Amino acid sequence: MRPAHVYADLTPAQHLELVTALHGPCRVAARIVIVLLSASGMSAPEIAELLHYEPVTVRRWIARHTRDGITGLPDR
Repeated sequence: MRPAHVYADLTPAQHLELVTALHGPCRVAARIVIVLLSASGMSAPEIAELLHYEPVTVRRWIARHTRDGITGLPDR
């Protein structure tokens, strides 16, 4: 039988590594996650706190997706 809940156990270094990747090479995927979380009802401040962004940054990516769709999410 599988355990009901499984949680990642990260060292501070592992946490920093993942957050850095989220803001680095994986940033388009992070922007997609921002849009999906917004669509599920999370507010910009909630998303920002979860993903270690500023709320203004979260709003920017939501607005770019609204205006340009997925093609607006990569760096210009």
